[in-house]
Amino acid sequence: MQRYFSSEFFTRNRAKLRKRVEGDAPIVVTANGVMQRSGDEPTPFHQDSNFWYLTGLGGGADLTLVIHGDHTFVIVPGLSAVREAFDGAHDIEAYAKRSGITEFLPEREGWQRLRSLLQAAKAVATLASEPPYLQSHGLYTLPYHRRLIARLNRMEPKLTVQDIRLDMASLRSIKQPEELQALKGAIDITCETLQNIATDPLKEAKHEYELEAALSYGFRKRGADGHAFSPVVGAGTHSTTLHHFDNNGPIKHNDLIVLDVGAEVEHYAADITRTVSQVPITGRKADVFKAVASAQAYALSLIKPGIMPLDYEKAVETYIGEELQKLGVTKDNSHESVRRYFPHATSHFLGLDTHDVGNYRAPWEAGMVITCEPGIYLPEEEIGVRIEDDILITKNGCEVLSKACPQALTPVQ
Repeated sequence: MQRYFSSEFFTRNRAKLRKRVEGDAPIVVTANGVMQRSGDEPTPFHQDSNFWYLTGLGGGADLTLVIHGDHTFVIVPGLSAVREAFDGAHDIEAYAKRSGITEFLPEREGWQRLRSLLQAAKAVATLASEPPYLQSHGLYTLPYHRRLIARLNRMEPKLTVQDIRLDMASLRSIKQPEELQALKGAIDITCETLQNIATDPLKEAKHEYELEAALSYGFRKRGADGHAFSPVVGAGTHSTTLHHFDNNGPIKHNDLIVLDVGAEVEHYAADITRTVSQVPITGRKADVFKAVASAQAYALSLIKPGIMPLDYEKAVETYIGEELQKLGVTKDNSHESVRRYFPHATSHFLGLDTHDVGNYRAPWEAGMVITCEPGIYLPEEEIGVRIEDDILITKNGCEVLSKACPQALTPVQ
């Protein structure tokens, strides 16, 4: 469903990128392809966010965008009759209407034209590829940018490659009105669904997957495209595992349950966390909840244009360290002591990706959207609390976009 974005949005984005790239090198950006799940079964297709930002073509696998001066065209791969039967044919008319691009070239003709541009310019502007494996995240990365660069280098061996990742990050990090509308749509759906789940579905659930199913139903019923990321439903000891995606554990009546979820609306992601229980939160659990709520209030007081993200993170770390000492969890405020119980960042950029692009070594600017999600996790006590809201940085401070969803969906005593 297309609600917020017209072809003018994507045309404007291409023009902005063209102005940022120096020289006459063609800009070349690839779409994602279809990735194997197992055997001949594909994973659900998800478009490259940068390609979507420049074209709006969410379903076009293996397309290639070329911007050269005032001219733009898209190279369209050929499909066999079998592929067309299973996946459908390219709808060029729909592509043109959505993107504002008028020229779509068949594969052979398109690559020949691009070869001529590369031979004349001896340079190309594109998104540099990630290494095949990211050790820090335990992730194998998508191969499409590497494949594109390898093909461009075969076409012109002496090619100079200009990396436009920072240019794209700079453009995408300042949200335009259409983007804020889509984000607010995703956030509102997430807030409404969470508040609904905090009533009967929460009280009746015996297993984590029951709440996951209620989330999925609530998102789609309210008009979302689905989940923006794999939802986390972590009860009891699972509340202390940050990325607990299995959602197959039991729920006991006095468990704390961390719900880290977000609806997706027209490619834009909400990301909200609430910590709930089937009974009022009391005693030690309430003390931890109140410490996290206090830390979030402190973090929100710091968010405004001009603040360096790394300085902000250090300030919040110090604050949570003081709360941990009050709770008797730590004896000092050292980085190592705090990060044992608060191992993640307080904020990340939010937008087309849940962890959206942005420069963490540059000051925040008005128009950026970030999360604010302090947490404390005590595995030995089976207590995990995280509170996360979505924040628009404004001219003079910030606005909590997810304020419609109360911090405490379960009474905290």
